[in-house]
Amino acid sequence: MLRSILPGDEELGKKDDDHKPGAARMPKWTPRSTPLRWRRRRILLAVVGLCMVYLLVKNVPSMGGWTDQITTAEYASAPPGRFNYAHEQATNEEPTGPPPGYRAPRVGEPAPHTFDGQFKFYRLAASLHGASHTYGYRAVNRNIVFPISSLHSASTMLPMICEMARWSRNYVHAAFMGREDVDVARILEINGIDQIKCPAIWHDARPDWTEYSSDDRAELSVMAAMTHINTFLHPQAAIVDDALSEDGFFTRGVRAKTEALHMPLIEIPKDKLDSTMWITRLDAGSLRSWNLPTVDILIQVPPDSASVARLLKSIRSADYSGLNLPHITLELPADLDETVEQFLDEFSWPPSGHQSHITTRRKIGNQRATQEESAVRFLELFYPSSKNSHLLLLSPQAELSPQYYQYLIFTLLEYRYSTYAEDDAAGVMGVTLELPSVLLNGETKLNPPKPPEMHSPRYSELFADTKSVPYLWQAPNSHATLYFGDKWAELHSFLSNRVAKQSKAPQRKKLVSETLPAWMEYTLEFMRARGYALFYPGATSEEALVTIHNELYHMPEEFASPKARHGDDGTALPIQTNEPFLRGDIAAPTPKLSENKVVSHSRPLHLILPFEGDLPEIPHLPYLLHRGDLIPHSNVSSIAETYAAEYRKVIGGCTIPTGKHRKIAAGSARDLFCFGDEEDDDWENDIEVFDADTDDDYRDIRDSALTNNEIVAIMTTTGSSVSATPEPTATSSL
Repeated sequence: MLRSILPGDEELGKKDDDHKPGAARMPKWTPRSTPLRWRRRRILLAVVGLCMVYLLVKNVPSMGGWTDQITTAEYASAPPGRFNYAHEQATNEEPTGPPPGYRAPRVGEPAPHTFDGQFKFYRLAASLHGASHTYGYRAVNRNIVFPISSLHSASTMLPMICEMARWSRNYVHAAFMGREDVDVARILEINGIDQIKCPAIWHDARPDWTEYSSDDRAELSVMAAMTHINTFLHPQAAIVDDALSEDGFFTRGVRAKTEALHMPLIEIPKDKLDSTMWITRLDAGSLRSWNLPTVDILIQVPPDSASVARLLKSIRSADYSGLNLPHITLELPADLDETVEQFLDEFSWPPSGHQSHITTRRKIGNQRATQEESAVRFLELFYPSSKNSHLLLLSPQAELSPQYYQYLIFTLLEYRYSTYAEDDAAGVMGVTLELPSVLLNGETKLNPPKPPEMHSPRYSELFADTKSVPYLWQAPNSHATLYFGDKWAELHSFLSNRVAKQSKAPQRKKLVSETLPAWMEYTLEFMRARGYALFYPGATSEEALVTIHNELYHMPEEFASPKARHGDDGTALPIQTNEPFLRGDIAAPTPKLSENKVVSHSRPLHLILPFEGDLPEIPHLPYLLHRGDLIPHSNVSSIAETYAAEYRKVIGGCTIPTGKHRKIAAGSARDLFCFGDEEDDDWENDIEVFDADTDDDYRDIRDSALTNNEIVAIMTTTGSSVSATPEPTATSSL
């Protein structure tokens, strides 16, 4: 203390001023005091730096994990790659035992579902990398995934997984995402699955400490696993068990993530595994389009007939499990049967639901329409809203099997949306439910093809006992047929141009029975010119997907009056000359259709169809012309081109320039007609010139035609008179 007050050595020569209180404690080099605002900024930067270091240290050990600060909605709406979870490194090992802070449950005691910590997938990377041969890096591929959570759903879905893998049309992946920490191999062993006989690809997509996960953690881990699977595999569709059978967190997570990824989600209805097993026969292209098609049912109700009530009852009682319901349109007559009117007042569609999917239209008056007017009015009842909008036309005399809609969606997805449909099935106009017994003339018996007539030997070798096989027939059907939307729109184009040319076109013989509506005659012309055909089903028994009842039959209104074209004294009545197709001189007899029993609910669809429910490839199917002739597929296009070339001359009024042909635009039939406004761009140079006069089908076209002079001759022999109209400019006539 004294040293701080008095100088320690006088010889140092210190001045007395150096010993003043306070002077010794203040060094001469001390700068000016730092402003307060700079001190605060430095403190703030130091705090921020410490926080960053803390966050970095806290998250480095678990970069592949999940923080509970991210909500379910935030993750579900994020695009792929937004939350990146790195897979485990080779040196990482999955932790064992309970999570930190938890004790292992006693024997028989379930683990508490309360753990909300971060998660990591230790078992998923190996199987995803091992599936590189499935071309998952491509957006369009053959991968289908079956996410599974509960062990109960695993026992339900494993048969479907193995069945799809057995057909080898897709790469089938099964991903386990539940809470039960049971080894995948053990799950397969318990369910009796032989991995050699069931060549699916198995993924363990469960996170660490899965059995302790809370509902939120489990749901988020499901979504994270679906993100990884989508990144590596790009599945074309996901197929899961019914929500009532699965864990709630799993259903919520899968639905949210597949919606965010725009991945089709197919949910198998509860207790409907057998009835939906036909899904396993579809390829990835069809399953990718699961939610695309919509179906409109169109029914024309005849006057004074109650048969439509039976049809509507069969529609309501059918199986629509897991499928979008169709919309129903009813065209009612002016004179509606009272029982039908009362039935419609009480009829609701769908059976349960607040929004009605039924539309009714009613005619005004009972004026008799011509063939042309009837056809135009009918086609105006429906026009597809998109290329995925399709028309199911049903006769009021029809009664449907409960499996009818499952079959239609099955064939629609196969022949309209499958991977090869754009090429092989381009000439398929639709699929029908009926097994017709006669040709279009209503008289000649139709002999359905048998297995030896399939264009592949496997069908004769494996399915020799099949009653009849599916086939393609170049003939329209008005009883029970699903017409593809794009083909129906093209038919609209055809009829609009055909009607415009009607006044200058020669009258033709009818090839379709008058027991069938007039629009079918026009449709037959269209199908022959384009080479289109309908897919007709085969049969393994006497049961059918639809039966057409004969009682309460009503003649189409355009042919209903007069009932016969002979008077009471036997004198022939005048034949109408303004009709596009020449009618017979005697009314057609009432058809006698075979009324087969419809297939019941008890038999699954894949067991009632030929070939174990395997829909044959289009090149393997027998192909029949409209008159029932069996021809090779290689001849279809040449016959159609021959017919179309002659049709353009006789009906379309075209003068074909030498060495050229009309350019065909997709979705339009304008190329079959000429109106004098054609330009050079409407024609293309011929690659190969064919001679129509030497073709058998040309002779058939020519023989089915009537010139105006022949019409006059017929009129003269019946005692009637008609003024002849000028011959068309075409060099020959149909």
